[in-house]
Formats: sequence, structure tokens, C-alpha cells
Amino acid sequence: MKAKTKITILLVFCAIGLKAQDTIPLQVPVRLSSDAPEEPIEYGARDSMVWNLEDRKIFLYGATTVKYTSISLAAGFSEFDWSSNLVHATGIADSTGRMTEKPKFSDGSNEFEAREMRYNYLTHKGTILQASTIQNNLYVIGEKAKFFSAGGDTTKSDIIYNQNAIFTTCDQEVPHFGVRSNKQKVIPNKLAVIGPSHIEVMGVPTPLWLPFGFFPLKSGKQTGLLFPRNYENSDAWGFGLRNIGWYFPISDNFNLQVTGDVYLKGSYRLRTVGSYAKRYKYRGNFTLEYGNLRTEDALATPFRTETFSVQLAHNQDSKAHPSRSIGGSINLQTNNAQSVNYNDVDAVLNTVLRSNFTYNERFPGKPYNLSVGFQHTQNTKTRKMTINFPTFNFQTQTIYPFKRKGAPSQQRWYEKFAITYRGEAKAELQTTDTTLFRAETLEDIQYGARHKVGTNASFKFFKYFNFTPRANYDEVWFLETSQKTFDPSIVVLYDTIVVEGETQIIPRDTIYGTVLDSTVFGFKPLRKFDAGFNVDTKLFGTVLFRKGPLRGLRHTMTPSIGFNFSPDYTNPTWGYFKSVQQDVRFPDSLVDYTIFGEGLYAGDRPSATGRQMALTYGIGNFFEAKMFSKRDSTTKNVRIIRSLGINGNYNFAADSLRFSPISINANTALFKDVVSVLFNSSWDPYEVDAKNRRIDRFVWDTRGRPLRFVDARLSLSTSLTVKTIRGWFDREKGKTPIIQAGTAPVASNGFWELLDRFNIRYNLVIQGRGLTDKDTIFLATNTITFNGSVPLTPNWDVQVGSMGYDFVRKDFTYPSLSVARDLHCWEMGVSWQPTRSTYAFFIRVDPGSVFDFINLPYQKGNQDTIFSGGFGGF
Repeated sequence: MKAKTKITILLVFCAIGLKAQDTIPLQVPVRLSSDAPEEPIEYGARDSMVWNLEDRKIFLYGATTVKYTSISLAAGFSEFDWSSNLVHATGIADSTGRMTEKPKFSDGSNEFEAREMRYNYLTHKGTILQASTIQNNLYVIGEKAKFFSAGGDTTKSDIIYNQNAIFTTCDQEVPHFGVRSNKQKVIPNKLAVIGPSHIEVMGVPTPLWLPFGFFPLKSGKQTGLLFPRNYENSDAWGFGLRNIGWYFPISDNFNLQVTGDVYLKGSYRLRTVGSYAKRYKYRGNFTLEYGNLRTEDALATPFRTETFSVQLAHNQDSKAHPSRSIGGSINLQTNNAQSVNYNDVDAVLNTVLRSNFTYNERFPGKPYNLSVGFQHTQNTKTRKMTINFPTFNFQTQTIYPFKRKGAPSQQRWYEKFAITYRGEAKAELQTTDTTLFRAETLEDIQYGARHKVGTNASFKFFKYFNFTPRANYDEVWFLETSQKTFDPSIVVLYDTIVVEGETQIIPRDTIYGTVLDSTVFGFKPLRKFDAGFNVDTKLFGTVLFRKGPLRGLRHTMTPSIGFNFSPDYTNPTWGYFKSVQQDVRFPDSLVDYTIFGEGLYAGDRPSATGRQMALTYGIGNFFEAKMFSKRDSTTKNVRIIRSLGINGNYNFAADSLRFSPISINANTALFKDVVSVLFNSSWDPYEVDAKNRRIDRFVWDTRGRPLRFVDARLSLSTSLTVKTIRGWFDREKGKTPIIQAGTAPVASNGFWELLDRFNIRYNLVIQGRGLTDKDTIFLATNTITFNGSVPLTPNWDVQVGSMGYDFVRKDFTYPSLSVARDLHCWEMGVSWQPTRSTYAFFIRVDPGSVFDFINLPYQKGNQDTIFSGGFGGF
């Protein structure tokens, strides 16, 4: 009987395609049913398996698994009916009644977790109770669902029909929020379509209702609508939607977003954001933004402000090309676009903007290279900007024209002469950020070119002295020059006043002639040259000590003396300077001016000081100490003064004031390079008149001292973190806290560890000026600034964008404070900028998720401060 039962069970297993273990296969002819599965079904259980031959069922207990082709089902309990190819799976309740080992079903890339499910392996259909699945980071949790699998048919798609389901990005078993609807159709990895639905928060329905909805589930990049992620109700602009637009995945290497902000009172912004990257080639990003903002002043007079900004960054990989590169950054704006539209610290306090984007070409085996660039500088306070585009640069490496090929290591003296060349051509525009895009601005573009050729050499004589001769030739090409003429017309200016009800016109001022500026177009070269030499050496002084922490002092002195020559460019034969009359009453009131104006290549203008035959002198100093450490019995060198220099010159060609002012400069670092110290000062051997102009009279003759104090500047600055400060006071690891009698032990550094990411910056500048009556010393800068974050708990975080105090102005610097709370799948935050009286509060779904448009903001922008003082008005 036992053998017969065993054979019967084996026949049944063969009929349904199951694999039995520890069974001897028999050569018995078996007829398979036409309804039998095409592939074997594998199953297993952790605890036990029970066969019911009469009902043709198998019961699996504990960590059960049933696999058929790509289909897999795991559960705490499974019941398999091989007569109908139907499997029924549920979880197992633990001792507390909590359901464990819930059924988990997977079919290829589709996965479900449910309380209970039934699935037919032959028809590929199933019913799921309280099912949950993840589709492209979107959780779908339904009360009851029907699942239709394609069963390996590539012409069909899997389909899920859900009843009373919620769509959410929250991964909790009971989600904190979601979009709930009664009917849904889900095509995995493609699309989810829902009927009438509403937003639900913490299980509570909200009045936010949707007639229908589409949720793309396809992974990867897709073209589609960007739902507005922020809402704003501005007193000045009205209700608005922010960042609504369209996303374009142009290629695998290029993404593009076109978004905008729209307000009911007529203000709007348009924005294009793109990013691109190609492995081993390049990567970059750009943002273009245009704003047209309608606001009203305090008198309710409407006006519009147009803003425009460009931000671009491009980096080329070093492996992209051996001799060619392109990259840099561009940061340009008009009408203070960043400060007008945003309130963050960088947008408000960054007053200087710069751009530098360059294409470089190196020629392998050649001693020269070429570059083409775009440069830009801008001051948001003065609104002035300078744009150089294009700028062509061609320069050579250092060339030794007299050096013999294959020459021995011993060089001849003339082989040490080197030549360098640099050529530049550029167009320059000097304008303001309010007039940049006006047509007439293009008329102010200046064009020019510059050539610089230099030669130098270095020789050693008397073993310790360095002799360096040099000569330079500069030629600048201008396409326009300046000409000044005098208009002798006398102009009387009048003021209109009202005296006792009568209007009177009285003369206010008289102008005795006007100087008129005009532009002369045409090619005009500026040629300059200078020559000179320099001699320097080094002197060393050392003092050693045998005891104590100070074991030695070392002083390195570098004295130098040189000679410079340059011609007198004010000589009429050069034609670089002209004179113009200033006052019709005084025909001799002539003032010299240069015809090359103040625009392009202003730094290359010829000097108006006359011929230079100057003897230069200077002394450089460096001080360091050797310190002994008892801890490890070693010595190390410590820099005391990194540099201390004294420089000046004497011009033999000048008819007076031959001595130049003497400059003294020094810099060092204190407390292991934590504090930087810079000092510079100027001293003059000549006296000044009542208008503080130098006169040819020595201070020694009038005051009995060699030099007169002109000015000085001392600056101290530091930037460090709280973590660094803690390290100074807690160098010994494993130190236990001191516990006093009657007190409880406190965790060491618990509070201060919260401030580890806090940065402290301090700047102190003291200036002095020498005046005719008395010298003055004043505090020019004295500021302390804090910024960083304080993680109070894993979910609470305090951000300090910038908070400080200016002790000179006796006012707080621009503070920006924010507090954020992580609410699992939500986040809450508040920010405040009291200087502008702006603030913002929000509670929203985590940014970047499908539902990040669920946002409850309340804020006061910069445009609204004329209507309300915000927090600053308290």
C-alpha cells in the first residue's frame, strides 16, 4: 500500500509538472492534461507541507515560495490547487495579532504586497486584497485589485484594476497623504489613469478635488508638464503660480526645462534651465531668466521693472582633447535681477559679478598658444559693468633665441637672454546694467589691440649676487582718440524763487567757458618702452639657544637695488598729450590731457610724470623661529613674519620731488595660521601744503624727522568653525566629564557638538591718515559674521545663512534665518530676512516627488515690503 501511494503521488507530480525530492523516477507512461502548465512549478516552505490528494491541494506553512517561469509568490501561508492551477496566499498573525509574512508577488518588474491574494498560473489573472505596489517611486495602495498579466506575451501589457486606492510617495503602511479615488487603471511602467479623486492628508479627505488624473509611470526621462511647485499671494503682484512649465529630455545627454511664474496683476517671469553631460567629454548647466514685474510705489503709481540674468558653467574633461579646451562661467544680470527676485544671502550681498569663458588652443611642438574669451565684471551697487568680447590672445612661451641646439650644460652668457611676446585684440563695452540692451549702447563699443615684447636674463656674479637686466616694448593700437576744445561762451545760471508771493529770478552761477569732448576716428598707435636692471642677494642671520621652548631664530634679508628708464611721453614730439583752456578769463589756464581717453586699455595710458631715470631700492625680510616640543622631543620651524618689505625710488631726471614715498608692507599669520594679518603703510620725505599737495621741502628741515606719515592700514581676519575651536580645548581623547558633588553627570560637549557646522568670520581693519594739522587713526571695519546649520534633532534643523554685527555702523549685517522640520514624506520650514522685512512659511510634500505640487506657502516678498513691514514691522 505504501508503494502504491508513493507511485500515485509521483504520477500526480508528473501530471502537474511539480518536482518531488527523494523519489526514484519510474518508467511509467503518463498522459498529460491539455490544461497542465507548460513549465514546472517550484514550491517550498520553511515549516511544513501538507498534501490533500482527495481535493488535489497542497498546503504550505511558513516562508512559503511558489515559482513559475518569471512569476514568484512568497507568503506566510499558501494553498495550491493543482486541479485549477490556483494559488491562495495570506500572511500569518503573530502573538500580538499583527500580520507578518504578507504575500509578496512578483512578475518580472511588477511587485505587489498584500494582505491576501489569489492567482491563476494558467490564465495569469489574480485578485488582490489590500494590495500595495511601487511604480516609478509611486506607491499604489488599493482595497481590492484585479491583476491581468501578459504572461510573457510581448504584444500585451500587464493591467491592474484598483478599487478604492490611494496614490502616494509615502512609504508608510498607512500613508500620511495621497490622492484617493474609487477606480483606477494601472499599466505598470507606463501609465496610471484615475477617475474622480481627492487629496487625503492623514486619512482625512480634503476639499481639493480632481475630476480625473494621469500619472506617468514610465521610468527614465519623458517630455511632460511641470506642475507649479509653489504658490504665492503677493500684495504687490497678486496671486501667482511659480515654476509652471514643460520638461524636454532632448537626449540622453541634454535636459531642458522651460518654466515661468505668472501673477494675476500682470507680473511674470520666464525661465530656461538646462543641463548637459557627456562622459569623458564635458558637463555643464545654464539658466536664462527674464522678469517683467509690475509694482506700485508708495503713492500707488504703477511702474514696470524688466530684469534679465544669465548663469552658465561649462567644464571640459581633461581627457576630452590633448591640446584644446573650452570652459568657464558666466554670471551676468541687469537691473539687479537676483536681488529683486530673490532674498537669499548670496543674491542680496554679492555686489560684484564676474564672468570668464575661454577657448584655448595649444599647438603641440610649437612654443605658442591661442585663446579667445569672454570677460565681464559688474558692480550691482554702482550699476556699472565692463564687457570684453571677443578677446583674442596670442602668446609665446619663453624663447631663448641664442641658445645652441644640443648645447652642453655649461651655458654661454648670451644664451641666457629670453624673449616673450603677447598679442591681444579685443572689443570692450563700458555701460550700466540698465542700458545694456539698448540699441545706442552698441555705439559705445571700443576696439583695440596690444602687443607686448619683453626680454630679460639672469646672471650671477661674485657668487652671491644676482643681476637681472630687462627691456620691454609695448604698442597699443587705438581706433579712436579723444579731442578737447574750449567754447568761450559765458553761461549764466539762474534760480527761480518765490518771495512774499512774488516769483523772482536770480543769478546762481556763471560758467566762463566750457570744455567740449569729441571723438576722432582713425588708427592711432601708442608706443612705449622701458629698460632697467636689478641686483639682489640674500643675507642670513641665525641665533641658537640650548634650553627652553625657543631653540633658535632665523632672519633672511633680501636687499635689492635697480635702475629704471622710460622716456618723457609728455614731450610734444610723441603727440600723446595736448592742452586745453579752462577759463575764458585766464588764457593761460591750460590743463594737459591724453588723447587716449579713459576707456579701452586705460592701464596702458602714457605717464604724465615725465622722464624716468629712477634708482629703485628695497629690502625684503623673513623671520622664523625653531620651537622645541616636550611632548615628542622634536623641533619644528614656525614662521613669525612671512614677509616685511621696504621699497622706494629716486628719480634723477625729475627737477623736484626726486624721492618717492616709501612703502612698508608686512604680512603674517597667528595661532597656527588661523588669523591672517596684513599691514601696509606709506611715508613721505617731503612736506605738503594746505591742500595736502606735495611740495619740494624736506620734512627733516621743517619737523626735524626723516619722514612724514601718509597713511597706513592694518587688517586682521579669521574664519573658523566651532568644531575647530572645540578641538583646541579638547585635545585629549577619552576625557571624562568632571562631576561635582550633588550634580548629575552631563554628556561631554553635547551642546557644542550641535554647533560643529557653524562658521565664524571676523574682520578688523584699522586705518590711519596723515593730515596737515594732526594724524588720525580710525576703525574702518569691525564685523563678526556667523553662518551654518544646527541639527537640533534628526528632524529639526536651523540654518543661519548670514548673521552678524557691524560694530562701526552699529547695525546688524544682512541676517537670513530659517528653521526646517522633516515630516517624513513632508517638510515644513520658515525663513526670515529682517533687514528686508521678508519672510516665508511652507508645509509641503518633499520636493522632487510626483506630488511636490502639494504645497501650503505663506510669504512676504521684497516687492511687498512697501505694503507691510512683515516681521520687521513688529
